[in-house]
Amino acid sequence: MNTDKIAKYLLWTMMGISIVVFVLFFLVGFDTPFEDNPKYNNPKLTDAVLILSYALVIIAIVATIWSAIKQVTVGGNSTAKDKGIAGRTGLIAVVILVVSLVIGLIVGFANKGETMLINGKDWNNPADIIITDTSMVSIIILGVVSIIAVIYSMVVTKK
Repeated sequence: MNTDKIAKYLLWTMMGISIVVFVLFFLVGFDTPFEDNPKYNNPKLTDAVLILSYALVIIAIVATIWSAIKQVTVGGNSTAKDKGIAGRTGLIAVVILVVSLVIGLIVGFANKGETMLINGKDWNNPADIIITDTSMVSIIILGVVSIIAVIYSMVVTKK
């Protein structure tokens, strides 16, 4: 089995597992009240979502290291000869990352005077709010871009 098929099957498997876990997260015990403050939810499957997130990050790291090693040892396809977007994917990824972090910082500085409500307690440390906003906005932007890239790569395949 070639590498492209393995990658495609792995991608579809991870997407399927993610969909199942998130559907279960929202359907099974999502409205369970938090013990210390019943006004807040304490979903039962939060641990499953966290474990899935850790597993996906580990899989991504392993796949990245494996593909980098394979690229060096086998000599893989060189993107230097590619023209257009295909030849500049690394640069595009870095630019999108930097732009998402800058937008997150702008949002964080705009909200630094506000308080966060964590488990029913107010938290108003400006540095924590800036870091949280930067991270969350960046995650949302990168997540949307990743989803668009995955869908695009699945729809438009070279044959």
